[in-house]
Amino acid sequence: MTCKKTTRKILWIPILCLCAASVARPMPAQDPQPSAARRELPPETRSRLLKLIPTPLPAEAAAQGAVEFYTPDTLYQYMDGGADVYVLYELEAMMHQEFRAGEADVTVDIFDMGADDNAFGIYASERSPEYEFIAMGAEGYRNQGILNFLQGRYYVKLAGFGSGADAALDRFAHAISSQIGPSAALPPLLLRLPQNGRKPHSEQYLLKDPLGNAFLAPAYLAKYSIDGKESTLLVSVAPDADEARERMRKLAEHFRNSGECRPAPELVEGAIRAANSFEGNALARAEGRYVVVLFSSATGPETLFREALQKLQ
Repeated sequence: MTCKKTTRKILWIPILCLCAASVARPMPAQDPQPSAARRELPPETRSRLLKLIPTPLPAEAAAQGAVEFYTPDTLYQYMDGGADVYVLYELEAMMHQEFRAGEADVTVDIFDMGADDNAFGIYASERSPEYEFIAMGAEGYRNQGILNFLQGRYYVKLAGFGSGADAALDRFAHAISSQIGPSAALPPLLLRLPQNGRKPHSEQYLLKDPLGNAFLAPAYLAKYSIDGKESTLLVSVAPDADEARERMRKLAEHFRNSGECRPAPELVEGAIRAANSFEGNALARAEGRYVVVLFSSATGPETLFREALQKLQ
């Protein structure tokens, strides 16, 4: 059955922020919430974050001022205009401190995202495949004056200025990574997705409204090159197989309402071929607790689609 409709959601595009050398610290804006409604940071969270800065300090550094803590309610005071995406990824707390290491000034920002997936999500939303990636934590990248990395539930952002800043950032990064501990791996699901043709550092974790559809959340996304054309593989992660089938039903309904959708048993039982003017051509099927969706205009995307289904069994 083919249905057409001209008004539908626009394709959701993952946020990609090009990192600046530092975060400007504006004057605190007026607090939009009554102070009684603001969440307090638990003492155990403060203690856990403080332990991530080793003693003695790396690079023979000295603290410049007191450590500062921010919650989802107050983060805008530190990064006005940039806090929303961190709150979207369910930030629990952020710790900020400034140091002097020789002739260099070093800024340390540690974002506690509460869960490994959330930390990967915010980290991946800010990286670019063009960055200089380094072996730090699960993954990291650097540029002159900045060094950011992901490890476990933490997204660590370091900035340095002055003579010897890059060397000081290296020492701070290694010291903080050691304090975090051995959890230095990317999300396990990424290892299960097809590797052949995957574009390096293209993976995303979409916690809310992937492709503009709340029922697909959360989901992982990775980009592939097929015959020189870019294809997008999305894996919606449901709590169980029943919920995955329900998400698949809603996805088919979405395409019937916005374009076209038909069964594709020639691919595999339960698969569909679908298309609309916004998301393009798609193949989709529920596999266990996952919904696998491949968006591609390339010739012969079926091979990648079948491989993804097989690896997620």
